[in-house]
This record gives sequence, structure tokens and C-alpha cells, in this order.
Amino acid sequence: MSEGPFSLIGLLLAGGQGTRMGGQDKGMIHWQGKPMAAWVYDALSAVILQVFISANRSLPDYEKLAPDCVLQDLPGLEGQGPLAGLLTGLYAAARQGADALLVCPCDTPDITPETLRLLISAWQTQPDRPAIAECEGRLHPLHGIYPVSLIKPLETWLASDNRRVMGFARSVSATPVPCPDASEALRNRNRPEDLV
Repeated sequence: MSEGPFSLIGLLLAGGQGTRMGGQDKGMIHWQGKPMAAWVYDALSAVILQVFISANRSLPDYEKLAPDCVLQDLPGLEGQGPLAGLLTGLYAAARQGADALLVCPCDTPDITPETLRLLISAWQTQPDRPAIAECEGRLHPLHGIYPVSLIKPLETWLASDNRRVMGFARSVSATPVPCPDASEALRNRNRPEDLV
């Protein structure tokens, strides 16, 4: 479980349209015997007491995975990508009295609790700033921790019709967290050929 005085909520991002998967719900596509979202949910649950799922379809399936913890995009935010899910998750974290949200996308079924713990440890040293994974020189802004204090900046960002996740992470001075052995853990499986 997450240690320290800071309260964290988990968020599995599964609200995408799956365009590179022919419109399928990526989180419900099976990988090594179970839905990709289930692998990610298990990793998040290993380090966080409460995990929400951001989803806009397959709701009964996600409800089975996380009873009473499925969040849909708010009115006006539908179809605006992962940042809409992040904002909905930040609202939920604020309602729970949490300080921040640990996010992870549904299409990285190899994610490990160890990688998530690296993010938590780094964030705990600077809890007022977001922390995002970095591996082999590449930043992964959807594997990160975002404080609830970012609700207003994210509202403003989305209101300007900007949906670029990396752009938002840079705009709020996200701290890169080196995850040197996590290239497989952070690998997105978002095309049919990635499932082989």
C-alpha cells in the first residue's frame, strides 16, 4: 500500500475510443488470459487502497472489476481524450479527500507495482508537483501522479480545446521519474500487432 502521510487514489484510464484497435475497447481486449485493464487494475491495487476506473463503455465489465468505482466523462468533456478522464479522476480524488491521483492507462498490461512504487516515492519528496515516468529518454505522462491542486489548471487547459497530454504535463512542470528497467512495463499495446 502507499506509505507516508499523503493520501493517494488510483485511476485506471480506460475511456478511449480504441481507434488503432478498430474501435474495440482496449481495456477489455485479452492479453495473456485476461483483459488488459485487469492486469493494470491488479498492479494499481497492489500499491493503492482505492482504485477508480475512467470508462465510457463496457461499463458492466468495468463495474465487475471495480464495483461502485467507475467514472464516466463529465458532461461537456465526452470524447476529449485521456485528460478528460484525468480531470474526472481528480474531482473524485478531491471528493475522497485525497492529495493526488496515480494514473495508469489500460493498454499497458505489463505495468508492475515496482514501477508504480518508484513514482510514489518520487512524488512523496515533492507532493505539490506532478511526477511522470521516464524510461530510455522517453516521458510517459499517463503513468504519473497528479495532485488535486491541478484541477483548475486542467480545466483551463481543456477549455482552450487543448488535449495534448504531454503539453499539459510540461505546462504544470511535471517532474520526470527515472524508471530505468521499465521499458516493457510502460509499453503501450494499442494496435493489433502489439498483442502478438
